[in-house]
Amino acid sequence: MNFTDVSILAILLAAISNSIIGAFWYSPLLFANIWMKGMGKSKENFDKKGANLGYLLTMIAAIITAYVLSLFILSFDEVTIGKGALVGFLAGFGIATIREMAPTFFEGRKLVLYFISAGYHIVSLTVMGMIIAAFA
Repeated sequence: MNFTDVSILAILLAAISNSIIGAFWYSPLLFANIWMKGMGKSKENFDKKGANLGYLLTMIAAIITAYVLSLFILSFDEVTIGKGALVGFLAGFGIATIREMAPTFFEGRKLVLYFISAGYHIVSLTVMGMIIAAFA
């Protein structure tokens, strides 16, 4: 496989999907209130200027993640949306859930924050995998 075989459009759409899922995931429609309570903060405690940098860094990380995820997905002889979803799910479950354990236990975070964050990564990476596979 060539590192340039990836679809730039798929990577961009996957990264955008990551942001859209995050916007819903951490909105009052889903987990914002539980997340803020778990953090011990209110809406007024968040710095809006710092949020812009956070969104930028999250988008850069999503593009890198989508690129690496596409390399995994394209390593299959036959690429299907189901396989893309599976690779994304396994990346979310196998990597993100483990990665979220350190701050949860070492920093003394509430367990609910672990489930919210890990769940977000699982769902987001699954959808990203599906999008990438659709363009393969």
